[in-house]
Amino acid sequence: MKKFILSFVLFWAFATYADELQGVRATVELVTGAKQTAQFLGIQNDTVSLGGSIKGQFTIVRIPANRFKSITDEQGADLLHAASSNQTVDSVRTDSIPADTTISDTIARDATLQDSPLQDTTDAIAAPIPTYLDSVEGKHIYIPLERRSSDSALAEQLDHLMTKLIKESGTPVTVARPDAFANCPDIACIRDSLSAHKAASAYTGRITAARTPDSLAVQASHFVFDDSTVKGAKTSVQMNLSAIRSLSDAMANNKLQNFIKALQGEKVSPSKPTVSGKSYIHIETDPEGANIAIHGKEDICKSPCTFATADTGKIVLYAYWNVNRQLWSTKSAVKPIPGDTTKLSLKLKKAKPELRITTIPSGAEIYAGSSPITPKSEPIGYSPNKFTIFEPGLSTVQIRKVGYRDTLVTVFASPTEITDIDITLTPITNLQEQIVQDEWESIRKRHRLGKTLMGTSIAPLLLGALFTYLASLDYDDADAVKNELERPASGGKNYQKKIEENRDLVDKGDRKMIIGGSLIGAGAILLGVGFILNF
Repeated sequence: MKKFILSFVLFWAFATYADELQGVRATVELVTGAKQTAQFLGIQNDTVSLGGSIKGQFTIVRIPANRFKSITDEQGADLLHAASSNQTVDSVRTDSIPADTTISDTIARDATLQDSPLQDTTDAIAAPIPTYLDSVEGKHIYIPLERRSSDSALAEQLDHLMTKLIKESGTPVTVARPDAFANCPDIACIRDSLSAHKAASAYTGRITAARTPDSLAVQASHFVFDDSTVKGAKTSVQMNLSAIRSLSDAMANNKLQNFIKALQGEKVSPSKPTVSGKSYIHIETDPEGANIAIHGKEDICKSPCTFATADTGKIVLYAYWNVNRQLWSTKSAVKPIPGDTTKLSLKLKKAKPELRITTIPSGAEIYAGSSPITPKSEPIGYSPNKFTIFEPGLSTVQIRKVGYRDTLVTVFASPTEITDIDITLTPITNLQEQIVQDEWESIRKRHRLGKTLMGTSIAPLLLGALFTYLASLDYDDADAVKNELERPASGGKNYQKKIEENRDLVDKGDRKMIIGGSLIGAGAILLGVGFILNF
């Protein structure tokens, strides 16, 4: 209802002051079904211009053409498609706009705002469209389950399992949290926005209390959008779970799998659930929030969590928790039970895992990551070497040695023990490869020499500055003596002594100034040459 109220108020404002600008009086209908009259001023770059008065000031609002279902004039002519084909804005003349007219350059929201309470029409029109909606066309969108605060942990686990099962059914679903639709206060608005932006389908749902106090209900809907309806074809299903053993109940007898199949329109007999080799592993850790990983693979989830697996053999699981550069971890082997849930409780303890790298021949440079090595890249060490692991999981290192081909290695760094990498380098036998490597090494040597010279220049520059400062002190003392000599006095021995002192001070200052200037000059030369070589 709110979306029609907002659309009505928006276009009523335009229609009320339609005579303030020479536009075409037209009937405008949004894709949401809202219809009203307004001034049609033209289309440019797939953007419709409409005019009207807001807060006593004439305003031009630009709205994307795809937000409209139709725009017709008083004779019934189709202005939307006729203007789109010509891409004209002849009806919008800036010289005819009053001085107090405001032209809004922002794109107004329509379908994404229709369920929002009307607070201020001007602000609602000027608010930007979420950029996320620009990338949903043709995609299947999963919106996480609405939940009570007490059901947050269960909802996250069900979201993870449901999206995994949907993907395994052949549907490449994309998860989009409600905050990606900043202008939508509820699921209905999100659904209409996805439909307006041509998403293929949307999965929504919520967890609520069931009729009995010891159970809860999981309700889900699947909207398949097409051009025939804005809301799309809807399939809704409900699953009741035990409030005490919710997750175990959901996965018992393929209940969750049948729930997803029913959500996608398949007929499933509750009395005869389909047999599946899927197994589930539920992991809890002390402390909670540990990363869970299978040996050789990326992290799966954070504890406590449940994940599905098709493996029937023994699985090596790792749990680790990194805080203040201190790793807490453990590992365990578990054999899944087909069609059932295996529960695992793990206690973390302090660990100091390492990655040890050995090469044949030794002395190879070790670089972290998979980014291309450049002449300015600096190795993290030379083989053989070992490194403390703070971020376990899949890690990539690159090995480089003159006369051998570069080697890139991806390894699973265990969070509980030492991980050894033994690499035998391949000699370069191709002349062209050797020439390329020699040129690369020549460039790197030049860069390194440049850095060395720039670093070396610091010492003479500092010493030169120091000698220059000391020379200035001598000159100041010489000036003080000179001022004393200018006072009226006889030419006695003391007078002659002052003359000698003045001369000595000036000579010392000159010598220090020459040394300081020479050092500064040398430092500047080193800095300049180093800069040229390095850059």
